[in-house]
Amino acid sequence: FECIRHGLGYPSMRNDPVCVENTVHWYGHPIEEARTWVHQACMSPCPTTKHGFQPMRMASATANTAKMIEYALSNGFDRVVQMQMGPKTGDPSQFKDFEELFSAWVSQMEWLMNILVRTVNLGRVKDPEFFGRPFLSAISERSVESGIDAVSPEGERGNCWVTFFTWVENADSLAAVKKLVFDEKKYTMDELITALEADWEGYEQMRLDFVRNAPKWG
Repeated sequence: FECIRHGLGYPSMRNDPVCVENTVHWYGHPIEEARTWVHQACMSPCPTTKHGFQPMRMASATANTAKMIEYALSNGFDRVVQMQMGPKTGDPSQFKDFEELFSAWVSQMEWLMNILVRTVNLGRVKDPEFFGRPFLSAISERSVESGIDAVSPEGERGNCWVTFFTWVENADSLAAVKKLVFDEKKYTMDELITALEADWEGYEQMRLDFVRNAPKWG
């Protein structure tokens, strides 16, 4: 816990039954192989077996997911680029309870995930065309046996490399809004939106309240 407190994520604590179930359900790994899963690279659970592991970091999509709580609180409008980026999920000042805010956030996350997965899928298809790995393939037992380049998705079970940075900011932000706006009603949603539009300038005490006086999840 002393290491984790530094914010580096090491050692990584994961839910073993969930990881096993997911690798079986989404990627078709046999249950015996799924139970051998380890973290590959940083955070990608996959079996240690010949047909279960990934021989390299495949095409991936990376996103700053903290933007999704921002979009949920701005009806999908990005104040930085001054454009409608995410879906319109409703005027947050009209949300009657936390469930409406949470539903808006889920919709923003679904929109983002749809883009990321399609990006990964396109990258995986195009990788062999532009980024063949002959030397890596020469030392990969799987490639030697099949004659297929290590970077090719052909004949493999797959492993979705979608990276969510700033993930925990979503949980922390949602928890803070739930407590201070909906549960304790210390601030109104209009007050919060005004502070966010000002980037907290002139609202330092309120900002510290959201930082210090709400549950934290990592």
